[in-house]
Amino acid sequence: MAMKDLHSEIMENILLRLPVKSLLRSKFVCKDWFNIISRPQFAKSHLRHPQTQARIGLCIIDYGDNSDDKVVGYLHSTKEYDDNGELLDPHRFDDIEETLNLNAPQILDSCDGLFCFVDGYHKIVLWNPSTRQHNQLPPNPNLSDNDFSPYREWESPRGIEKIENYYGFGYDSCSDDYKIVGVFVPDHDSNIRIDVFSLKSYSWRRILQKDYDADSYVVNENGVVFHGAAHWIASSSSSSSSKYDRHPITLAFDFEKEQFKEMKIPVNTIVRARLQVIEERLCLYDHYQDEIEKWVMEEYGVESSWIKLPPPIYMHINIFNEQSSYQLWGFLNSKYLLRVDFWEFILWDHKENTEHKVMTFEPMRHRRPIFFVETLVSPYSSFHTPIV
Repeated sequence: MAMKDLHSEIMENILLRLPVKSLLRSKFVCKDWFNIISRPQFAKSHLRHPQTQARIGLCIIDYGDNSDDKVVGYLHSTKEYDDNGELLDPHRFDDIEETLNLNAPQILDSCDGLFCFVDGYHKIVLWNPSTRQHNQLPPNPNLSDNDFSPYREWESPRGIEKIENYYGFGYDSCSDDYKIVGVFVPDHDSNIRIDVFSLKSYSWRRILQKDYDADSYVVNENGVVFHGAAHWIASSSSSSSSKYDRHPITLAFDFEKEQFKEMKIPVNTIVRARLQVIEERLCLYDHYQDEIEKWVMEEYGVESSWIKLPPPIYMHINIFNEQSSYQLWGFLNSKYLLRVDFWEFILWDHKENTEHKVMTFEPMRHRRPIFFVETLVSPYSSFHTPIV
């Protein structure tokens, strides 16, 4: 190996250990560093590095309390605290709608540090909050503004809202491709249509169109990405003789096979049930007032492997103000993201019995917190990069 190649390999190994913020600055130190950090393969290696996987950010999307409010984003590092044990002040994006050219966007789950936004006109934007890159994807040619209204909801026979149109975002490791799946039932007929967008081919494909028998329907449009699939809480009558006799399930879309599958879940109600990934396992939890149920799937895809976990210690020991109410919003390894009295988020470590204040909001504002990995992954395909 030539000395120059050895030097380049050593330098790359050093750079792989740096956080995204440092790498973005390091690109402009010299031409060699710029070339190393700019390579797509470097971004993939950096994503898989253990130190990168340990750098978890928290994005809180604040939708406000009425339609006139601007959609604001707050980016936190979960590793940086001030002297009072509070997370450092976040980076604030004052107007996501204007920045990303969207109208009332819904945010899907994070995948490899990328966020996917979908707005009321089916415009879709991929955004990497760590690099500030964003990419508005081409419109779906199979959709008509007159036929579809995204996230349309109506009452089911059992009084549960079901969602006719929804999206999922994830990664196909077999083809090394980020994909978006859209499920639509138009207003004027009973055909279900399923379309898939491939970032690698930069195009939409219709993979299914058939009569919609409503065997399964999603009741929470925020799909959770895990094990190469997007997962939603859903209701199904596929194994019942009556459409009124329904049972809760997890509906999963496999991005490699481009197929849906159902998995039974061990709860009887899905009104407040949520999915999350915790310690590389699919987790199901239901938190209402002072009661909580938390289940994990020990072996992915095996319905009999669901295990019920004991409630967290704060349900038994008053470590907080007894006059306050706490709602579970998510997990980060041993930490619980809790909403306190509808106006404050805290991270509580149940192993160390410590808490870190995240931030406060005005009461009753609509917010969506999402954990993400801080990466260099580009929202563009290698064949459709921005002109700088």
